[in-house]
Amino acid sequence: MSKGEERREFQRLRLDTPLAGTYDDIPVTIVEAGVLGARVQHLQPLPEGRADLRFTYEGNEIAMRCEVARSIEGSSGLRFIAAVGDSGDRLRAMLSKLVVHAIEHRYDSSATRLRIRHGVDGDKTVRGVDAQFLSFRLDNGQWRRRHVFLPEQPPAGFTVARAEDTQEMQRLCTVYEASDDEGRRLIRLFAELSVSDALQIPPRT
Repeated sequence: MSKGEERREFQRLRLDTPLAGTYDDIPVTIVEAGVLGARVQHLQPLPEGRADLRFTYEGNEIAMRCEVARSIEGSSGLRFIAAVGDSGDRLRAMLSKLVVHAIEHRYDSSATRLRIRHGVDGDKTVRGVDAQFLSFRLDNGQWRRRHVFLPEQPPAGFTVARAEDTQEMQRLCTVYEASDDEGRRLIRLFAELSVSDALQIPPRT
């Protein structure tokens, strides 16, 4: 896989607190999640073919039509085929909250944490207004913004789906500069949520 292909692949978030769920009525524990799939642990073998992964987050049920991409010794990677009902929006809302929480808790400095808390607004950032993509690339300490046709994530910076350059994006650039490598990966994952919303990934059943 080329570096360009790697940047187009949506990333997954490792869950600090795994979520209990079912896959075709088989109990599973979700340990990673993203807009394209999840990794689950299970005691019983998962069935072949497509089935629904169901779980609840903060009282909201999320149901994703899936297929097993790979399975090794009680751990399986699931590929999302479609979102059932409003589950795509609920999944993005869940991931937005968890990514912001993960970004905040990477830092011991109260000043840095305060800057991040004020700089990342999940409700405003993850909602793709349309399929117009903006790439923010950090080049030799300078931010360069340009419109792009493909939502590729640059090696240094991030790409979002927004109608125009907003104050929220400027704050996100500031947060990116204050972050370490893993923090920057989380910010790219966060930015991908707006891309997935604009492209309706995964599609709705």
